[in-house]
Amino acid sequence: MSQQLAAPLEAWEGTQVSGRRLPVSGFARADLVRALLRFRRPDSAIGVRLLVIDVLIVAGAWALVLWADHLALRLAAGVLVGFKLAAVYTLAHDAVHGNLVGSARWNRVLGTFGYWLTFHNYRIRHYDHLLLGHHPHLCGPQHDAYRPMSPQQYAAASPLRRAWERFQRAPIVISFFAYGVAQRWWCVEFFPPAAMPPQHKAEARWLQAAVIGWIAALVALAWASARWRGGGFGMELAVVFGLPVFVFQTTQAMVLYVQHTHPDIPWFGPGDDLIDRFGPESLTVHIEAPRFIGAASHDIMEHPAHHVIPAIPCYRLHEAQTELNRILGTKALRTHVFALRRLGFIMRNCKLYDYERHCWTDFEGRVTSYTQAAALLNEDAGHDGAAAPRELAAA
Repeated sequence: MSQQLAAPLEAWEGTQVSGRRLPVSGFARADLVRALLRFRRPDSAIGVRLLVIDVLIVAGAWALVLWADHLALRLAAGVLVGFKLAAVYTLAHDAVHGNLVGSARWNRVLGTFGYWLTFHNYRIRHYDHLLLGHHPHLCGPQHDAYRPMSPQQYAAASPLRRAWERFQRAPIVISFFAYGVAQRWWCVEFFPPAAMPPQHKAEARWLQAAVIGWIAALVALAWASARWRGGGFGMELAVVFGLPVFVFQTTQAMVLYVQHTHPDIPWFGPGDDLIDRFGPESLTVHIEAPRFIGAASHDIMEHPAHHVIPAIPCYRLHEAQTELNRILGTKALRTHVFALRRLGFIMRNCKLYDYERHCWTDFEGRVTSYTQAAALLNEDAGHDGAAAPRELAAA
């Protein structure tokens, strides 16, 4: 069914295009794009200003970590470094999409610097994020962040692989850090992929060397700090390098998990035509947060609007997401950054995904929730789409 878009969008209504059925949200992708298109234009002055401010905060906080006398102050500064590294990463993410500033050349320059500062590789991120994985087929059959194993894959896996799957989906903070470092950074974002074109791979290797040099410089600073203070090198390494990286990677992984893991969100295997029935607005969760948190993190949690139009700069995402929520109404998937009980429910119930029945299961294969795709399967089979319960466990 189609839904009339609210004012000031009364003039156009979601309709079928070329005989194809509407997405489950009830709105054609073209309609949503037109509604948000006015937020697309980048402002170079804003983009540069945000990056300069964040880099200055990171530099000042890291200076406190190195030279402050009181341990509590050093630890607080290390936490701040970690949070602002995540903010710089968000700005670099905008640059890789070509929308931090108005110049393609300067987007590449600023994106390269931002990713280097956060121990990442611009060329690899561009290749994996835009061309291979996340954006081309959201929740599709390709390798992607937090793509769930099926019950059959889990049963066939080795005991060690099953233990790792259980650990990375456990509701504990350290599991997010481990996933971010091992599964994402080391396995996907550090080494140039074998299939990368040779001309891009050469650039990626130079940038990889630069990242290694930056990490080596921080290790050297930790060693020098230990010598100057007369303390242990391990302690200094943990404070100077380990703590900021822990905060950064944990924050990134937690946000990434919540953005695309939800009892209503389906994932799709190879050849599953149901993926065509789902627009990005139905496969992405809006994580609501107090405005000061959103502004400090450059609104990375206003994620559905980003997937509808990836070219919207982060400094316009809050307005765009507000408009998208107004259009979608109850169809918008939302949670709150402090909804820890809800997060615990999701992590307890979204363990494995049955790609044939389109439902989430626990590690024993028991169904915990049916997704929106399960209702479509029922409809296609001639049954009432509402017959598939969306959540079987109480939140």
